Amino acid sequence: LAQDLLSMGKVCGEGKERQRLSALLESIESTVERARGITHRLLGFARRMEANRQSLHIEEVIAETLSFLEREAKNRGVSLQMELDDNLPEIVSDRGQLQQIFLNIVGNALDAVTGSPLPGGAKNGQERFVKVQCVPSGANALAVTVCDNGKGMPPEVLRHIFEPFYSTKKDKGTGLGMFITYGIVRKLGGEIHVQSEEGRGSIVRITLPLTPPDVAVEV
Repeated sequence: LAQDLLSMGKVCGEGKERQRLSALLESIESTVERARGITHRLLGFARRMEANRQSLHIEEVIAETLSFLEREAKNRGVSLQMELDDNLPEIVSDRGQLQQIFLNIVGNALDAVTGSPLPGGAKNGQERFVKVQCVPSGANALAVTVCDNGKGMPPEVLRHIFEPFYSTKKDKGTGLGMFITYGIVRKLGGEIHVQSEEGRGSIVRITLPLTPPDVAVEV
């Protein structure tokens, strides 16, 4: 309404003041549209939490999931990158559960990267990053890899990564994130592996079948 009044000349002000007011109104409108988009995706995410296997393009699921974390990554000074092979085959899986997997793993990577010193120092121009890649794995699977150049993990931590209630985040974590993620991946018929080296970052690789197993895999 304010923008309409301004365009019709119903609002006082000229020159720079009028331009500033118009810019502020446009910023408000843009932010409201962004909030609308986030709300729409959140509602869609909540509706998909029940088991519902369907044919889907995993690259769309990855892109949608990363959109939840774009602003957080930017605020933390982390480059959130996505590299997907062209013409990836469709996969039969649960969209909501895949989103839960990617949100947890990428969120963990952001935590690991934030505040960690860059290998070799900042003089080499290196940036903090979290990169998500997806490529075919053999004839009947896809591999999704999340890598970062964060603080990494020592071997004693890596050995317990999938155990319940094990957390290195002190009061900030429940220790259930990777435990739940492991369970979801296995029930979808996939596998998950983590490589990490202290001070050099981590790589999480998830392999998912193009079609789910007839019987849920025991965790």
